[in-house]
Formats: sequence, C-alpha cells, structure tokens
Amino acid sequence: MTLSADPALRFEPIVHVDEALWRQRVMDRLLAAAPSSARLTLLSAPAGFGKTTVLAQLAEQKRREGAQVAWLNCDERDKDPALFAENLLAALGRCTLDRGTTQASPPALRLAELREPLLICIDDYECASSVAVDDIVEEMALAAPPNVGIVLASREAPHQHLTRLQLAGKVRLVDAELLRFTRDESVLLLGDALPEAAAQQVAAYADGWPFALQLARLRASGGASTTDWTVDARAKIPRRQIFDYLAEEVLATLPPAMLEFLGDVAVLDTVDVASANALRGRDDGLALIQQLARIKPIAVVEETPWSARLHPLLRDYLVDAAELSAPGRMAGQHLRAARHLAERGQLHEAVAHAVAGGRLDMGADLIEEAGGFLLVANEGAVRSRLLLQQLPEATIRKRPRLRLLQLVQQVLEADPASAALEFERLEQQIREADTGPDDPARFDLEVSRCMMQMNPAEHHLRFSPWSVLEQARQLARNHAGQDQRPLGCTVPIEIFFLHRYGPVERCERRIREVEEVFASGAYTYNSPWIWTYHARSALARGDLEQAERDIRQSLQQDANFLNFRQGSLSRLVSSLLGHIARLRGETEAALEHFSAMAPWEPTRLLEVLHAGHVETALCEFALGHADRAMELLESARHLAFEENLPHLEVLAGAAQVELLARLGDVAGAQALAERVKLDELWVLAQEPFALPWISVEALARASFFVQMGLGDATAANGVAAALLASARRSGHRLSELCAHLMAARARELLGDAAGAQRALLQALALAARSGAVQPCLDFGAELIAQVRVWLSGTPAAGHVPEVQWAQTLVRTWEQRFRTRALGAAASPLTPREVDVLCELAKDHTTKLIAKNLLLSPETVKHHLKAIFSKLGVRTREDAILEARRRALMP
Repeated sequence: MTLSADPALRFEPIVHVDEALWRQRVMDRLLAAAPSSARLTLLSAPAGFGKTTVLAQLAEQKRREGAQVAWLNCDERDKDPALFAENLLAALGRCTLDRGTTQASPPALRLAELREPLLICIDDYECASSVAVDDIVEEMALAAPPNVGIVLASREAPHQHLTRLQLAGKVRLVDAELLRFTRDESVLLLGDALPEAAAQQVAAYADGWPFALQLARLRASGGASTTDWTVDARAKIPRRQIFDYLAEEVLATLPPAMLEFLGDVAVLDTVDVASANALRGRDDGLALIQQLARIKPIAVVEETPWSARLHPLLRDYLVDAAELSAPGRMAGQHLRAARHLAERGQLHEAVAHAVAGGRLDMGADLIEEAGGFLLVANEGAVRSRLLLQQLPEATIRKRPRLRLLQLVQQVLEADPASAALEFERLEQQIREADTGPDDPARFDLEVSRCMMQMNPAEHHLRFSPWSVLEQARQLARNHAGQDQRPLGCTVPIEIFFLHRYGPVERCERRIREVEEVFASGAYTYNSPWIWTYHARSALARGDLEQAERDIRQSLQQDANFLNFRQGSLSRLVSSLLGHIARLRGETEAALEHFSAMAPWEPTRLLEVLHAGHVETALCEFALGHADRAMELLESARHLAFEENLPHLEVLAGAAQVELLARLGDVAGAQALAERVKLDELWVLAQEPFALPWISVEALARASFFVQMGLGDATAANGVAAALLASARRSGHRLSELCAHLMAARARELLGDAAGAQRALLQALALAARSGAVQPCLDFGAELIAQVRVWLSGTPAAGHVPEVQWAQTLVRTWEQRFRTRALGAAASPLTPREVDVLCELAKDHTTKLIAKNLLLSPETVKHHLKAIFSKLGVRTREDAILEARRRALMP
C-alpha cells in the first residue's frame, strides 16, 4: 500500500485558508492566462511563496462553483511512475465522478471520458518529477477535455520536455512573480495586525515576499510590541527566522562561487554586469548574474541588459553575514561602488555609497566635482535637496559650494528670505578666502546671484533685476563652451521675471533658448518647468485652450513632475489652472484649484499669493459673496503689511477699490483709493515694465471703475487707452480685451456710439478667440445691455464668431442673474419679481418686459412698484445699482 495512513496528508491541502488573504487576482491567472487552450498550469516558485495556499483557495472556489476537486500532495515515493499513477487515481477516486470512470485505467484515459467539471491539484510536484512521471502528466494534459483543469505546484521550473506541450498550447507557465504580493495586497494582509504607516513600511521592506509578510503578521498578531512601528521596518519582521530560511532553503543550494559573488555585490540595489565587475575586480559578472535565475524571485533577473535585483531581506542577510566574517569588508565595497557609480554619472547612488562607507568627505567631494550649485540645472531643486540630505548639516556648512547649492534650492522651493541673509554671509566668506578668480566657489557665487533676485523682487515695489540678470547671463554664455548648465540656471530666472513684467515676445525667445540647452537630455529633471513656461506664455497671448493643454496633456504627464513634484511648482500650476478656470467663468472649479495651493506658507511667490488671496476673493465676489470677498482682500492686505509684500498690498487694495465701485459704493471706493495711493500707483504702472503686469491691470481696472462711478467717462476712457497701449507693448492679449471693454463702456457714456461699438466688437473678437467669459461679465449689466443692442442690429455675416460669443455671454449672464437672485439668502424678491428685474437689467421698456414675460403692462408695473419698494429705490437705474450692491446681480 503506497498511501499514507492519514489520507488528509495526501489528498487534502495541508494549509487552512480561513485566515489567509483571498488572492482572486492570482487564481484568475492560474486558470485563465494565455494560452486559453491550456489544460495544464505549472506554478513554479521557491518555498515560502504561498503556492499551496493559493492552490487551496482555488480548490475551495471551484468546489463552491460545483466542480469536483482531486488533490494530491507528492513526496519522493511518487518518482515511481506506477506509484504516482496509483496515488493520482486514488485522488480521483475520492471525487464523485461518473461511475464509468472508476474502472482501473491510466489517468489520461479517465480524464478523456469525463463530462463534469474537475480540477486536479498536484502540490510539491518537484518531489515526484521525473522523466516517466512527467510523461504521465503530459499525456493527461493532451487528453484532458475543456471541463478539466490540472494545476501543478512546484519549487522547480518546468523540465525541457514540456516544450512540446507549450508548442501545442496545452500548458501555461506561471512563476513566482505572480505570487508576489502587490503593495495593496501586502498592506491589506497586514492591516489587522499593524497600524497603517507600519503596514506600508513593512510591505515595502518585504517586497511582496509572502513568507516574510506572513511572519511579520504573525509576529504582530502574537502580541509583539507595536509601539514606534515606523522607526525601522526591519525590526518588525522576524529576520532571524527569515535568515535561517534563506540559509537553509536558498543559499545552501548554491555553489561557493555564487555565494562569494552575492557577498561581493550585496551593497548594490541593482547588480549590473559593469558594477559587479567593478566591485569584484573581475570580468565574470555576466555569467554569475545569469545564474541568479536559480533563486528567482528572491533575485529578480532582467535580460535586456543583464542585471539583477536582490530581495532587501537577502541583501541584509548577506551584509550581516559578511560583516560577521570580515568586519569592514562592506565599507570597502561601498566605496568601490561610490567611485564606480560616480564615473557612470549616478551621483545620488554614488554619494549614498560614500556615506554608507563612512566617507562623508568623499560624498561631499562627489557633489562638488559634479558641479555644485549647477546641479540645480540638471538635477532640479527637489533632487538637489535629496542629494544634500544624504550629508549631515555640519558637513554642508563646512563647504561653501555645498552651502550655496543648499541656499539656491531653498530659494526655489521654500523660504527665499532666510536664504538671502545667509547668501550675504556666504558671499563675504568666499571673498575673504581670496582663493583667486579660478575658484569654482566664486564662479558659483556670481552665477547664482541672479537666483537670489527672487527674494528682493517680492519685498520691493520698485525693483529692476535686469542688470544682475544680464551680467549672470553673459557670464554663463562665456562659460557655455565648457558647461551649458550656467545657462540652464540663469535663463530660467530671466524667463520668470519676463513672465512677471514682460514683454511676452522676449520671454518666448528665452524659452526657445533654454529648450535648446535642455535638448541635450541632461536636464530632464527640470522638464516640468518648460511646460509651465509655455502655459504662462499661452495665457499671456490669451490662448486659454493651449495653456490648459500645456499643463494637462504635457506637464501632468511628465514623469519628472509626477515623481519630483516641487512645492513651488505645484502651487504655481494650481494657480495657473485656477486662473484659466476663472477666466472661462468656471468659478467653482477655479476655487477648487486655488484651495489646492494651501498651505500657501512659506511661499512668498507673488503669482501664488495673488491666486490664493486676490483671485479667490474675485471668485467669491462672482458667486455673490461680496462680504466674504472683502474679508479675504482685507486679510491679504494685512498679510502684505506684516510680511512686507508690497505687490500683494497693491493687488489686494486695487481689487477692493474695484469691487466697492462695482457695488455702487463710489464714496467708499474713492476713500480707499486715496488711502492706497491709487492715482500715484497708476502713474507708476504706466512706466514700461515698472510693475508686475498683474499689478498694472489691477490698477487700471480700479482706476477705471472709480472714474466711471464718479461719472468721469473721459478719465475712464483715458485709463482704457493707457492700458491698451501698455498691453500691446507687453504682448498681453487678455489685458487688451479688458482695455477694449473699458473703452466700450466709457465711450458709450460719452455718447460716442460708433466708437463704443468698435471697441465692443474688438473685445468680442478677442474674447471669442481666447474663450474668456469672466472679464466680460465683470463689466456687469451695462455691458451686457450694449451686447444686446449690438446683437439686435443684425451684425454682418463676417462677425459670426463675435455673434456666437455675444450670445454666449448674454446666456451666461442671465443664468447667473437668476441663480444668484433666487439663491441669495437676503433676497426679498419673489421669482416673478426676479424675472422682471432681469428684464429691467436688459434696459427693456415696460411693454417689452410684458411681451417677453407674457404679462400685461399693468402687471409689470405692479411688479416694478414692488421691486422699488423692497429695494428702497425710486428709479430703474437705482434698482439695478441696489441689486448689485446686495449681490443679487453679477
């Protein structure tokens, strides 16, 4: 008798699946992966990868579905083909199959006769595998009908003779990679035993190895301390058990030469041929890496080109073992790796190995030799910071060039104010060293000076960076023959200021220049900024669609943006998307983008502050929340005063003046204009490139609305003309749109109907091309009335885009009017009175209102009387002003 006395040891799984993580993803692949014609699945993986557990889960699932399941646990006796066949028939005999299939016959013939669904699970097949037994399995795979599936679980890869089955499409091969837990599965498995942060950390360290994950889970569930789980994941996994397993189940099967190789390369994250040869001083790396496939997936081997990645636990075991046998050996290997990787340009990895080898000075030297602060050009601010973080702060402060790199990335990422003070001290230190003009630190100092302009730019109203930028750019050009990275540092800063001040045309030339520098491929970590430059230029040109496309289709698909997201860049991107949405009239979407920038501190970037405070307030105002808008602007002015941010103070003050004037509070607007020195600032704004462009437009709008409120249409028209001239000079098309809208309103008030219509037509043309809605709506019911008059004049066929856009504006304004008036909590008006007020805002007569609303003129007069009474006014014009003041009207 060949069977064990206990059938459960032979014909049932030896694991319980009640508490195991259900692995539907793996089970689906076992029976459904290509080829679809396969009847046999060979699952090969080392011990500890959960083959038996997932096979038992598959068996349980099939039983639930109504299929029969035959299970066989193999041992060494099954290498005898007769005994294997007898045991397999016994396993089949435990199933309730058709009686005709119970007669003694080869397993293959029995399978061919079956009509009911059947799953055959053969575990530990490596114990039985032999040429004769493999032949039996091959016959079964060829004879099995579609209702029969066979799964073999084995520690070994398939034998060569299974090639015939592969060619016939009768076998699917599944290896340990399928069994490796994904990160989500690992965290789910550990979730009941560990806190979230600890589960994430242990999952990363276990790298999907089921054996290690299960041991960690059992250790935690068994009452191991769970305090301070996030300090070191290695302490949460019972490494002693795993190391014993590695020694007994994995490494014991390897020849001495392979063990020596593993010990030599254990310090490497990725073992490629060149690195292996460099660390060992030999040329046998390729052959040995190829042999690592024997311990897959504890070692993951790639063939193109040949390389291997050792499991973190295996690396730790090898390092520990090497240190015990030869103390100091691993430090030497780290230093060899540092020198080799530095030669290959893998700076981050080289510095990490130098530090791990105990040579902080070597790590510092490697960073300086790679370029010092110039690394910002090819590594980017975030990666530069990560590079420096590998060194202690004390080491950085001893090295002026490293300290300068730290200050530069600090300016680009976080707090330029403190960096500026330190830059002055560092400049004095470098000059006092008097090392001569060829000292790299002196060159770094002069080129990086342009980046330091970003701090005073935020704290001085009258600011001109151009001479410093020109000097740095000329120095970079002179050095370009040796290294283009100085240009990669200086030109982007010039682009930054050109976007802020203009002109747009010069800015686009500089963008093309920096693209040529970056085209070499060595500057890819700064690639996200290129898309931001293009988006900002498209915005200045009034092409909202292109601006959004640059961000969404280019920037947000840029791997460097996703992987190395710089804080200042992310906030700038959110501000741009919010600005685009606001211009389109998508106010709620704009607010979502602006809120994504929080927290705004420690940033002092004007563009971000403007979006987070001023544009957010304008959005709230557009939604009818006038009080909230004023609170935000007052808060922005307070922040500007406390933090010495004069540009923000100008923007917030100008916006407050504008909104007060639009609400009809002309006296309040005029008083605030005097306090913020609006007239003086507007004079300054008309000097070419004296103020940031957003300040120029904000001051123009505030001045215009104040003059219109005072009834001085001539002065308002003068503001429009000045803004138009400045906008054309700087290339800001949306500001041209604003200027034309101003002119349309002012000229109508002056009685210049023809001039007003020309300005309106030019505004509609620009708005139609750009897709801008909100700038038109900002000019209120009076502008919409002008648009309606223009539409009623049956414009020529040549103005089709303008007509369509005018119709869009009217529809949008009316929808907003009804939404705001009906939704306002303080509105005293009935829905029908809102309808009448909306018609009144169109400057319609009583008869026309009656006709449009299908009412009698007497009923309209009754509603008008009620509206006047509820709003406390006597005239139609006052009713419109009061409705706007109460935020009942856009």
